[in-house]
Amino acid sequence: MKKRTIYIKPGRLGIRGIWAIISNELKALKSNKQILYSGLLSPILYFLFYSFGIQSTFGNIEFHGTEVSFLAYSMIGIFAMSLFREMYQCVYRMVTDKRWGILSLKLLNGVYPPFYILGISTFPVIGVMLQVLIVYLLFTLCGGVIQVVCFLGILCFLIICIIFWVSLLMCIALLVHDYKQRDFIMNTLMLPVLFAAPLFYSLDNAPLFLRVVSRINPLTYQLETMRGIAFHVIDWNYMILVALLAAMMFVFASICLSNTDFLCDEH
Repeated sequence: MKKRTIYIKPGRLGIRGIWAIISNELKALKSNKQILYSGLLSPILYFLFYSFGIQSTFGNIEFHGTEVSFLAYSMIGIFAMSLFREMYQCVYRMVTDKRWGILSLKLLNGVYPPFYILGISTFPVIGVMLQVLIVYLLFTLCGGVIQVVCFLGILCFLIICIIFWVSLLMCIALLVHDYKQRDFIMNTLMLPVLFAAPLFYSLDNAPLFLRVVSRINPLTYQLETMRGIAFHVIDWNYMILVALLAAMMFVFASICLSNTDFLCDEH
C-alpha cells in the first residue's frame, strides 16, 4: 500500500472563500433540520425539570460572594452545555470533510484556512444561538430577570467561545482517521471538560479539589465571564484571557491546517 502526500498551498479565493464555506454549511443545516430540532430538546428539559425545580426547592446560589438566582446561574450552565453539544456536530463535519478528501479539495480550490475555520463555525453558531434564545425566553416567562443588553453581550461572547473550541477541535480532527477515533476522543476529552466546569455548582463553596480542577479548565473562565456579564460583576481579566486564548488557538489552528499533509491511501 502506497501513500501519496498532498501539500496544501495558500488559498486564492480571498473573502469569497468564507462565503463559499458558509453557503455550504447553511445547505447542510437545511438538509439536517432534524438535528437542529432534536438539539433543542435537551436544554429545554434541563431548564424546566432541573433548573426550575432546584430554584423552587433551594432558592439562590453564591457567586463571587453575592447571592444570585439559581435559575439565572444554571441558565448560563445550560448555555455551556448547548455549546458543547454543537461541538459534536462540528467535529463530525470536520472529520467527514477530512476523511473523504473534501477538506483538501476546499483548500486546494482557494479557501484560506482561517476562512474555513470561520465558515465551519456557522453550524454551531446557529445551533447555539437558537438554543440559547429559547432557554432565555423560557427563563423570562418563568419570572427570571436578566437585562436584554446583558443577554446580547452573552451572545457576542458565546461567538468568541465557539471560535476557541472550533479551533481547538480542528487541531484534534486533523489527527483523527476514522469515526471510532472521533467518538473516543470526544467522549474522553469533551465530557471531562464539561463536567469539570462549574455548570451548576458555585466555586465559592466548592471543595479544594473541584476548585483546582476547574481553574485549569478553559470552560470555567468562559462560564465565569458570561455570569459576570449577566450579574454585572465582570472580571475583565477573565474576559481578556478568554479572548486571547481564542485568538491564539484560531491562529494556531490556521497554521496547522495550512501545513497539514493530507494522505490518501492507494491500494
